[in-house]
Amino acid sequence: MTVLLKRRFIVVLLLCSGITQGAWAHALAPVERPWFAGVQAGTAFGQGTFRSITEHGIHWGLQGGIFGGYRFNRLVSLELGAQFGGQNQFALDCCPYWMSDAEVRYMAPVMNENGWYYEDLRTATRWGKLALQANVDLLSLFTSPGNRWTLNASPQISAVTTKTTLVTPDKEIQHARQWHFGLGGQASVGYQISKAIGAAIYGGITCLTGERFDNIPIHAHKSNLIWDAGVKVSFSFGGKKAQPAEAAAPEDDAAARLAAEQKAREEAKAQEEAKAREEAEQKAREEAEQKARVEAEQKAAAVAKEEAFQTPIPTVYFLNDSSIMDKESAASLEEALAILNKYPDFQLEIHAYASKVGTEEYNRQISKKRMEEVRNWFISHGVDEARIGRAYFHGVDKDAPTAEKARRAELKFVK
Repeated sequence: MTVLLKRRFIVVLLLCSGITQGAWAHALAPVERPWFAGVQAGTAFGQGTFRSITEHGIHWGLQGGIFGGYRFNRLVSLELGAQFGGQNQFALDCCPYWMSDAEVRYMAPVMNENGWYYEDLRTATRWGKLALQANVDLLSLFTSPGNRWTLNASPQISAVTTKTTLVTPDKEIQHARQWHFGLGGQASVGYQISKAIGAAIYGGITCLTGERFDNIPIHAHKSNLIWDAGVKVSFSFGGKKAQPAEAAAPEDDAAARLAAEQKAREEAKAQEEAKAREEAEQKAREEAEQKARVEAEQKAAAVAKEEAFQTPIPTVYFLNDSSIMDKESAASLEEALAILNKYPDFQLEIHAYASKVGTEEYNRQISKKRMEEVRNWFISHGVDEARIGRAYFHGVDKDAPTAEKARRAELKFVK
């Protein structure tokens, strides 16, 4: 999480560093016509317990209004507007509830009470909004003075009044007017058609406090929102006429221009050198960290390999006059098989023995069969035959304390 935040902070710094001093000067310079007023119109949606957008379609509402404000500069303006609209809301499929005539929600119809299923109801809401918003033109930071496009992000606070009519299959129920505090914002893309006229398309959302504006009893859905979108047309006016600037002396003007250009070149060179040093230092740190990681991984792998090589392999025992391993002995070889598969340079050495019972030649043959039984077990499980080149059969083990201990095969790893 810390690394992600650092990366995002670096991205923001890079974006800010791309905004030149000239762009800031253009964005913060006073505009020729600072005052503006206009009209807006479009569509509206609502989202309370009931919604304007449901599984059965989008139910478009209408809204319109007037607005006015003041541009402090190209970057920031303040706007006050009055807006009026309305829309219909319907229940979602996930709300199969029943509401009594007293407007109480139930899971099913109640005996001796009148009511309706949610799916048979709709609410018609009419609303008005008085809003204050700040407009921030993000494009002004990256475009030339002649650009006519705008891209505004506009946080907004508002006072909203709503009045809802509940429409049932047999009557309409008027609810009292409500007042809400609203918090939200708008986003818009605009174009300045002329010095005095501009147009924009926008979308906004307002989160309402207080009671649910559609007056439907609260259950799973607890949102209380109004959306609006549409077109704005604005008219700019006001401002002072530009005064003619005093003519500067040609020699002074040329000297100032040369000095400014020289300073700009020196600043650009210093920035490039600082950036190059930072990139070199970052690269050196990354290479050192990578080298340390590789060395640590190699050391850990070597230690793990040596531990695996030193791992003892359980002895395999056989019954009298038998060269077949029992299930317990075969299961004990699984760990050795896993180590052989992991380290291809490990080889296996086998020593097979027999007890004193029987003739010497017979015991040499049965110890050979026991060696081959173990050897073939590993080959059948995918171990290359060349890796088990050291396989020996010794016949009778005269030093074994008992006959049971003598009938065995011992294994170990070799390199």
